[in-house]
Amino acid sequence: MTPRLIRTAHAPLLLCRRICRCLISIFILSGVAGCPPRETPRFEEGPPRVLRTTDEIIETINSNAARLDQALWSSSVSATGHYKDREGKEHSFNFDGSLLFKRPRNFRMDLRPGLGEQVMQIGSNEETFWVWIEPEIHSMHWGHHRNAGMPCCGKMPVRPDQLVSALLVGGLPGESEGLYGPIRDSRAAYDVLTYHRAAPRAEYRRYYVDRDPPHLVRLVVFRDELGRDVMSAYLTDYKTAWEGGPMLPYDVSMMWAQDGAKLTMSVAAYQPRRDDEVSPKAFNMPNPTALPAGIDRVVQVDADCETAETAPPDSQAD
Repeated sequence: MTPRLIRTAHAPLLLCRRICRCLISIFILSGVAGCPPRETPRFEEGPPRVLRTTDEIIETINSNAARLDQALWSSSVSATGHYKDREGKEHSFNFDGSLLFKRPRNFRMDLRPGLGEQVMQIGSNEETFWVWIEPEIHSMHWGHHRNAGMPCCGKMPVRPDQLVSALLVGGLPGESEGLYGPIRDSRAAYDVLTYHRAAPRAEYRRYYVDRDPPHLVRLVVFRDELGRDVMSAYLTDYKTAWEGGPMLPYDVSMMWAQDGAKLTMSVAAYQPRRDDEVSPKAFNMPNPTALPAGIDRVVQVDADCETAETAPPDSQAD
């Protein structure tokens, strides 16, 4: 005998109850196991505390950076962090050293273990950037600013170009760097300024600006064209570097999420340096022949970007 489907007057009611139960379950699960937030970090939402115009926000940051009208020097830098080598093995470091910066992107940080010999250098000049590490990794990586962020540019343990950009000692980016914006988003505690660069060096840069004095940048986030975090930097402990000088972050924590690298830098004191107190060779990329004996490998990370092979400068840094 073939069974018959018997419909009753209660069937529509039962169906509605089942649908309601399913919808309630979906809402509950969505609240508990929803998609992770894309913001880094996740800030409290709400109405702005004090409304400032976008021009006022930019002017505060850039005028502070403009007070850095001399070279910046510190002989009391502490740096810790970790990075991965080409085989994916993690290495950690805890060094002390010095820092020298001159606008717009001349940068050099020499690091050593306590009173020992120098074992690491992070550097940048107007054309190139580099990092060499003697212990464990035994190599120097370098590239050109014009190729930074290109798909053809390889990875390196620490990105000196991003380090200089994140410190904001040169002010916010502009169209001269190929970045357009900002688009502003106001939060309860922060104003967020977003800049965009088109392909082939497509990226987004987000600057979280404190709505409380001194109204400077607290967090910097660089993202790739797919919206994935590339680098984030927390800038804390802002203080006036010297009388009449800029307010600078004395603690900086940077993370390269995709590369599994981190750098935390603390500065005890900054000092200004006149141009005649800075050696003309201070920001020269070191010649491979002048590197410590433990460096046995030199890698040009943007070699695939160059139409012709480019060799490091013949000059030697002090």
